[in-house]
Amino acid sequence: MSERSERIIAVQHILAGIFSAQRALRALAPEYKWAGLGNLLGDFGELVAVDHYQLQKAPGGSDGFDALTAAGKSVQIKTNYAADQIGFRGTADLMLVIGVSDDGSWEELNYGPFKTVLQAARYSARDNKRMVAVTKLPELAAANQVVPLPPV
Repeated sequence: MSERSERIIAVQHILAGIFSAQRALRALAPEYKWAGLGNLLGDFGELVAVDHYQLQKAPGGSDGFDALTAAGKSVQIKTNYAADQIGFRGTADLMLVIGVSDDGSWEELNYGPFKTVLQAARYSARDNKRMVAVTKLPELAAANQVVPLPPV
């Protein structure tokens, strides 16, 4: 097992503990959502993207994208745990969406042309961003299998 794979597995175990703690918090104080992981979840998605897909993390302040492919294409990365929709702003060449489970494991929900996701999205004036249903992502991915997975 590679060092990158070991790093992902170690982070997965930590996330599983956090998700377990969230469930306990919901049981203790159900009047609160206890769902927001914010940057923690996004950081995990970016780590997976960089390590598993062999991307290069974008420089700080990059507008609309989080990483670059070896060929120089920009990639916007979204990570989903429990939301029905993902929201996004800006543009990129590619969109990678990763779904995370309670045990910290992850799966690719979509990795393909950004424009395909953009065309399937709706605009939310309230949030000032585009939104796409998580259930729509596998359909979009199946229609656009153009991004090959790197060897593991």
